[in-house]
Amino acid sequence: MATTTGNVVKLFNDKVTAKARRNTHTIVDTIVIGADGVGKWRIPPFQRPLRVNDKVRALAEQIKLDGGVIPGVITLGKIGSDTYLLDGQHRREAFLISGAPEAFMDIRVHSFDTMAEMGEEFVNLNSQLVRMRPDDILRGLEGTVEAVGLIRKRCPFVGYDSIRRSDTSPVLSMTLVIRVWRASMCEVPSTTSGSGAGQLAMEMQISEAERCCDFLSWCMDAWGRDHEYVRLWGSLNLSVTAWLYRRVVLVESDGPKVKKLSHSDLSKCLKAMSADAGYLDWLHGRTLAEANRSPCYQRIKAIWAKRLEQESGKRPMLPQPAWSHGSSTRSYK
Repeated sequence: MATTTGNVVKLFNDKVTAKARRNTHTIVDTIVIGADGVGKWRIPPFQRPLRVNDKVRALAEQIKLDGGVIPGVITLGKIGSDTYLLDGQHRREAFLISGAPEAFMDIRVHSFDTMAEMGEEFVNLNSQLVRMRPDDILRGLEGTVEAVGLIRKRCPFVGYDSIRRSDTSPVLSMTLVIRVWRASMCEVPSTTSGSGAGQLAMEMQISEAERCCDFLSWCMDAWGRDHEYVRLWGSLNLSVTAWLYRRVVLVESDGPKVKKLSHSDLSKCLKAMSADAGYLDWLHGRTLAEANRSPCYQRIKAIWAKRLEQESGKRPMLPQPAWSHGSSTRSYK
């Protein structure tokens, strides 16, 4: 039967032995509490500043839709009769912003003798034994972010772990794919972005995910899993190639400054890249840095132009972007 203490209704206590409680100095409850109640929890002097950003506001909307349910476990610290909000201040703020009359939450109450002991526990709570990698975040989003699920379904060679560890392991990490495809959309291909891979994945339209899968499938058909071609799957080559793919394959029609390529042309160009031993050797150890980006593009462009000229007998017009050296004679916008 539920018991009432002030404006807090205790729904149940975990069945923890008295010995375990003495050892951990903690109690775990599920409670219902009003805004006045959570407002009485004090902020310890070592707590980080409260910042209300878009994520907090989005959580407030979710809490409102869920009828006041706050996700996760809120950790409270007690010293004597005083209760401190040790972990969960942004979730409390989201609840207050939501305007919900009551909050339903799981709490962990930890008793301390001194503020110094509470500060040590705060550090422990915010110190990760194993930091979450971007791929770990994307793995968790696969079931809810349609773009990530589509890429995994259509491109089974894209994964999260053991990249290129064996003949059956993924060739590409999902993080690299998300960043490379976003880079290809920019005027200058660069995987540096203010947003994390998870945020970029959530922003990816399903139509863009389809295009990304088409591109990766053509690359897999041309390069495969052979160890000799592993450098072609690196961020530098993949980003610059994707950038060019957008501008010569995905364009609607031939223009005065660019030749539109068919998928047959694309396949031949991609295979020509794997056949160029000099280019493969040049890629060794190079990343998508500014110093490498322009010479990489010039090499890819030369390989493609040579292969296309062999087919048609005419030198094709390919993009010459402003960020690429040697663009003074012709520019591509």
